[in-house]
Amino acid sequence: MRPFEWLIAAVVVAIVWRWVRGRRAGGSLGVAGAALVAVSVLVEGHRAVMYPAYLVVLAALAASLRGPAAPPAPAGVLRRLGRGVGALLALVLGVMLPWLWPVIKLPTPTGRYPVGTAWLVVRDSTRHERFGAPGRMREFPVKIWYPAPAGTTGPRAPYAVTEEMEAGVIPRFLAEQVTLIKTHSILGAAVADGPAPVLIFSHGYGGYAAQNTPQMEELASRGYVVTSIAHPGEAAWAPFPNGRGVAFDSGLAEQDAREAAEAKRKGADPLKMLDSITAALSVADPKARQANFRAMLNQPSEPLRSQSVMQWALDTKALLDVLGNMNAGSAASPFKDRLDLQHVGVFGMSYGGATAGEFCRLDHRCRAAINIDGGQYGGLVDDSLMVPFLIIGSEQAYGFHAPVLDLTRGPAYLIRVPKTTHIGLTDLTLQGPTLFRWSGVTGRLDPDRREAIMTDYVVGFFEKYLMRRSPELFDGLAAKYPEVAITKRNHP
Repeated sequence: MRPFEWLIAAVVVAIVWRWVRGRRAGGSLGVAGAALVAVSVLVEGHRAVMYPAYLVVLAALAASLRGPAAPPAPAGVLRRLGRGVGALLALVLGVMLPWLWPVIKLPTPTGRYPVGTAWLVVRDSTRHERFGAPGRMREFPVKIWYPAPAGTTGPRAPYAVTEEMEAGVIPRFLAEQVTLIKTHSILGAAVADGPAPVLIFSHGYGGYAAQNTPQMEELASRGYVVTSIAHPGEAAWAPFPNGRGVAFDSGLAEQDAREAAEAKRKGADPLKMLDSITAALSVADPKARQANFRAMLNQPSEPLRSQSVMQWALDTKALLDVLGNMNAGSAASPFKDRLDLQHVGVFGMSYGGATAGEFCRLDHRCRAAINIDGGQYGGLVDDSLMVPFLIIGSEQAYGFHAPVLDLTRGPAYLIRVPKTTHIGLTDLTLQGPTLFRWSGVTGRLDPDRREAIMTDYVVGFFEKYLMRRSPELFDGLAAKYPEVAITKRNHP
């Protein structure tokens, strides 16, 4: 919760305490609470989960304006019960709900550069759009974070729009507070003198461009130009700079619903299925792992999944081509001569992680790759990966990654982030950290610790294997995070 919201919560508790004792809130409580509500709305902005607290304060203010309260009459059992229920509802809705669903607070970047951000639209004239109106050529929005000159100041960029955060899962009235999140990125800032290494990120299936913003801002503050593709039709929402957006494809949503309903009809238990697949992919024999890996991919929905990863890899290629033109000055851009395209890294989360593996097996411009908990689809299953490769695995899906590690030929690492689920490796770990931690949605590891592990491993790996500098940042992580299990391959 934000500072004025904590003060409002304290007033709500004081009001409820008086109600439980059968007294009206004093006028000073009502006035103070109303003043805090006004300041909070004006300074911090209002949000839906605070509305019950606002109502409690306004009810107390209205009651106090009716004049001095009479001495409380003896209350019967029903009246005392009613007061107790009302007090409990006021505390749960007015205090606990805002505490469980706070406004995300992003970690402060530690690098020496201020962070700038902008949007880019990439149009690929070689491919037709897979979703939407037939005949359209493929185009997609890209969010960019980059180092700005020292001393740069300016308005902070929004984190995301409501449609991105909603993702068909979070109710809209909760998702709307995404507009209150304060980033550390300066909208439209100048670009620091380059050239800067380039990183390309892809979100998870149904994810959004900003879903791993703490890692993006940290990398940009350390001198990287970081780009994140919103893959239209398969992102929760792909926002274009002109205000239009592309939602997750309705046909895909219907297919997912049918598959879920069919699995439920057959009595499938997702957790038991996951345990079974994990066990099959974790067997000691590498040949058996590969055989089980191929069997897992032989699913009815597999062709669509591999097609998506291949198309996302082509999105990555199209973006990298455009960045090359921008750097060369073929296209008007503030990034002219600011990009070091000899040092290109690719990373992503979930399907975006699979995209990193797929792109980097195909395109020699990729020099290092990170897969954040992505099951590997596409052609890598029948090929090998030559570039340095890091897999960041959740405890939930860790067993899926061993067969992919088998396919690497360059230095490769697989780490396991303990007490963490697949979705816990996104910014959702910061949204409702207590709620999701208690419920197990993101895992039981402390959210700040989880973010620090992700950020330090991503930064350290690219520093060592993409930039060939500061190896101590990566090599020292085993001691810094002893709870993280590490498997190495092709490593002296």
